[in-house]
This record gives sequence, structure tokens and C-alpha cells, in this order.
Amino acid sequence: MLKWLKRIIYIVFVVFFLAVGVFFAIRNPQIISLDLVFWQGPQLSVALYMILAFTVGACVALLVSSVAFLRSERQIRVLTRKYEKTRNEVDALRKVSITKELSVGKE
Repeated sequence: MLKWLKRIIYIVFVVFFLAVGVFFAIRNPQIISLDLVFWQGPQLSVALYMILAFTVGACVALLVSSVAFLRSERQIRVLTRKYEKTRNEVDALRKVSITKELSVGKE
């Protein structure tokens, strides 16, 4: 039920940001050249440089978050193995304890 609402909200956000981007590009047609310390970029519009900056930022954010995600996935696998090993040990100790109680109870 909430899945369709989530999709509608997502679509509204995407359309809103696209409209803001188009409006920004229309209102800022100036051509600039990006001048960094060791590199001078070609002459492009302000909007194109902004879109390029947002795209690079999004790619960097995805890369950083994927590294964190992979690290947490690895930690989950390690902890799952430890849990399984510990659970098997506890089950073995319970079996030993039950057999000892049964053997003591027979005497």
C-alpha cells in the first residue's frame, strides 16, 4: 500500500529537481572557463559545470558508501560464522550435559 506512495513521492522529487536544473540552466547561460591551480578547463556554461560537479560528487559518494557496505557485509559474514560455531559448541555441551544427567539419574 505504501509502495505506490513512495514511488509517487520519488517521482515528484525527481521532477522537481529536474525542473530546478532546467530553470537554472536557462537562467545562467554564461560561458565560463574553470581555472584550477594546475589545470584550466574548457569554456562551458555554468549549468554544465554544476551538473558535472554534482555527478562527480554522486559518483564519489557511491564509491565511498560501497566500500563501507562491502566492509559491513564482510563483518556480517565473519560474525555469522562465529555465531554458528558458538551455537554448535553450545548444542554439543547441552548434549553432553543431558547424557551426564541421564547417566547420573540411572545410578
